[in-house]
Amino acid sequence: MTVRTTRPPLDATGITLSTLCFVHCLAVPLIATGMLAWMASEVIHIGLTIALAGVVVFVAWPSYQRHRRAVVPALLGVGLTVLIVAVLGEDVLGEYAETALTALGSVVLILGHILNLRFRKSCV
Repeated sequence: MTVRTTRPPLDATGITLSTLCFVHCLAVPLIATGMLAWMASEVIHIGLTIALAGVVVFVAWPSYQRHRRAVVPALLGVGLTVLIVAVLGEDVLGEYAETALTALGSVVLILGHILNLRFRKSCV
């Protein structure tokens, strides 16, 4: 596969994972028991963050090299950093701060991927 055909699906994957992270973050307080209790697991949060880190690594720099818009790697980097801080700082920050940071990081990542898709289309 060439770089040109793999990047948009990675952006779509990034948008999907970021959205799942956002939904997970907002849904956890509403889920106390039942079949969906597995969603409250911290393993899900860590797993989504690791998956998003992989997508960001493979999207940010190659995309920047193509469209030269620094806002994309900046947004992706900031969004990922905020998610990592939320995951690693949960015990220090508390549940509410972790939820807020996760939501913020997810939204920033979604915005970065959407802008990247738009900028890449304008390069064709």
